[in-house]
Amino acid sequence: MFENIVGQENAKKALRLMIESGRMHHTLLFAGPYGVGKGETALELARMLLCENDVNSVSSTTGRACTSTTGYACGSCVRASKIEHPDLHLLFPYKALPKTSESYDSWLDGLVEHRKRLAEESYAPIVYEKGRQIVVGTVAEVQERLQESSFEGGRKVCVVLGADRFNNKTANSLLKILEEPPRGVHFILTTESLSSVLPTIVSRASIIRFRRLKVNEIEAYLENAGITDPGKRHTWALDSEGSIKTAKAFAFYDKTDIHSQAFEIYTSVALGDSDDVVSHAFPFVRSRNFLETEELVLGFAQCTRSILKAKAGMKPVESGYSGTIEKLSLSTDIPSLHRLSVKLEECLDMLRRNVNISLALTTLYYEIYDTYRKRQYQ
Repeated sequence: MFENIVGQENAKKALRLMIESGRMHHTLLFAGPYGVGKGETALELARMLLCENDVNSVSSTTGRACTSTTGYACGSCVRASKIEHPDLHLLFPYKALPKTSESYDSWLDGLVEHRKRLAEESYAPIVYEKGRQIVVGTVAEVQERLQESSFEGGRKVCVVLGADRFNNKTANSLLKILEEPPRGVHFILTTESLSSVLPTIVSRASIIRFRRLKVNEIEAYLENAGITDPGKRHTWALDSEGSIKTAKAFAFYDKTDIHSQAFEIYTSVALGDSDDVVSHAFPFVRSRNFLETEELVLGFAQCTRSILKAKAGMKPVESGYSGTIEKLSLSTDIPSLHRLSVKLEECLDMLRRNVNISLALTTLYYEIYDTYRKRQYQ
C-alpha cells in the first residue's frame, strides 16, 4: 500500500491500520506543508477505497487490493488512477464559472487539462494562485452526485485539494453532507494550513499529519526521476524546504533565478541600512503576485538555515556564496536566527491569508535587518 508515496511512514501506517481494520473514518483531513505528498496520498487512498479487489470493498471477489507495482487488475483501479471513475469526485481551487457561453469551453478545457495532469504526473509542482477558491458550481454538482446512488454499487469518494479554499457558501454546502454523510461516502481533504480550515470542518474530520520530507528521500526521488548529477540532486533537495514539488520545480522548471534573487535581497537588507529595507519593499507596493512572493520568502528561509549551519561549523549549502554566508554568520547569534525563522513562518502565514504583500515584506525586511544590525555595532 502507498508504495509510490515518498516517506510519510506515520501517515501511511495510520491509513493502513484504518484500511485493514475496516474502520475508515468518513472524513479524513491531510494537513502538512506544500509538496510533501498529501494530494498523491489522497488520490491513492481514493483508488484503494474504490478498488473492486479491496478486502473491505462491497464488491470484493479476491480479498486483496490491486497495487501499482503488480498492475491494476480491476477496471475500477484503472479508471480511478486516471481520475475518470464516476464515483471519484475531485474538487480544487479554480477559476469561477464564466458568465458567457463563449468562455465556457475554454474554462472546461482548462479544468479537464488540470485533472489530467494530476492523474499523469506524480508530485506535479502545481501551486494554486492566491485568491482562487473552490467554486460554487463544482461543489453544488458534487454535492448532488454524492446524494445519488453509486454508479458501480460500491463506495463514493470525494477528494478536496485545498480545504482552506472554501468560501462560506461552499463550506456550508459541504458541511450539510459532512454532518450526515450518506452510506458509503468518504471525504479526503488536504490543506497546507490547518488553522485556515473552518473549525466546523476540522471537528468532523480525522486529522492525518504530513511532515516535511528528508533530504535523502528527495534525492532518491530525483534520482528515480532521471537526475543523474548527485551534486545537483543534493543542492535541490536541500533548497526544497522538504518539498518534492519544489525540488522538481528547481530540477525541471528552472526556479534558480528566484533563489538567487532571494539571496541578493537578503544580503543587501542584512548588511545595508534602513534605506535598503525601503528600497527593496517598494517594488511590491502594488504587487498581487503572492506565488512569487512566497517563493522569495522560502528563499530567505534557506539563507537563514545556511547561516545557522555556518554558525554550527557546517559547510554552507550555497558554495558560491560561502564568503557572504560566513560574514553574515559573524554578524548575528543563534537565538536571533531562531527568532528570524519564526518571523519567516509568520510572513508565509500572512501571505496565505492574502495580507498586503508590501506590508508583509516590509515587516520581514526589518526583522532581517535587526537580526544582523545588533552584532554589527557591538
